[in-house]
Amino acid sequence: MSGPSLALIIQGVERCPNRDAAIPGRRGLALIAAMLAVVMPRSAEGSPATFVTALPVATGQLLVRFNFQTTFSNPQFFGLQTPVTIAYGLIPHLALFVNLNRSYQTLGGGPDVPALSSWAARDVAVYLRYTVLKIDRTQSIFRIPPLGGAFLPAGGNAIRGQGAYLPGSLQTGSGTVDPYLGTAVGYHSDAFGAAADATYRLNPVAGGGISPGSEFRSDAQVETRLYPRKLPEKGLPGLLEVSLDANYTRDAASYADGVLAPLSTGRTLKQDLVLEYSTLRWQIGIGGRWPLMQSFDSPTALRERFSAFLFYEYYFSLPHRRHRRWDL
Repeated sequence: MSGPSLALIIQGVERCPNRDAAIPGRRGLALIAAMLAVVMPRSAEGSPATFVTALPVATGQLLVRFNFQTTFSNPQFFGLQTPVTIAYGLIPHLALFVNLNRSYQTLGGGPDVPALSSWAARDVAVYLRYTVLKIDRTQSIFRIPPLGGAFLPAGGNAIRGQGAYLPGSLQTGSGTVDPYLGTAVGYHSDAFGAAADATYRLNPVAGGGISPGSEFRSDAQVETRLYPRKLPEKGLPGLLEVSLDANYTRDAASYADGVLAPLSTGRTLKQDLVLEYSTLRWQIGIGGRWPLMQSFDSPTALRERFSAFLFYEYYFSLPHRRHRRWDL
């Protein structure tokens, strides 16, 4: 990677005395790569590979992340999602995120009963993230960035089949503008990383169709480098890392045509195992998700058995002024 491109993602690592130029040493380069490799998958609700709220983005940098997710519940349900996350560093400390998604779900099907399915865009998440606390040391970086925005109604909440609304698992939106707030925290060193977030999506009741309940989420992740165990004195090789993610979700009661749906709340806790390979320019990863806890009011609620995902991420380096400071 060229010097100007590298300056886009160096943040306070072994700075010069004038605080305008960053000089990456071997530990500094490893720290940068560890930061880029810590971005994990989120849940099936349209964020890549477990959550992207703690994603490192430099001022003036454009990042695009592609994800491919499959979900298997009971033998009669299959889901496929293709979320895309776009992030851009607007000014120091402030970044803009846009999460796009399109999904396919199918339920049921048999000799005498046709399957129900939907293939449509999902709601678009747009939010700003501002870093309120950052602590940079030679061998570690710590961040706390709150975030706020909304989910915009690009999906469908009144998708029909056979003369009736399809089940909530086959709907792709809420039908309303949903405020979205939360905070994230991240710590990264040259060989270890950890991140967590807590977010809340307020889903107002739509005038018609299926209105999903408001959602509280909390995610936590730890990761470590598998290879190389010892970094070379010069240059920076590709890094192979493994991470564990835990994702907790609590859904409030949903509504149908403005009427409260009984037995529609639920709580889930899922565990992800992710293997990632990253460089300073791109990252690729593969992972699986297993449910640890699924508690639903309804005895007929769909219960997930296993999810698999594949993701690819690329960092674009945009033009920038020489000697400008770049903040994550």
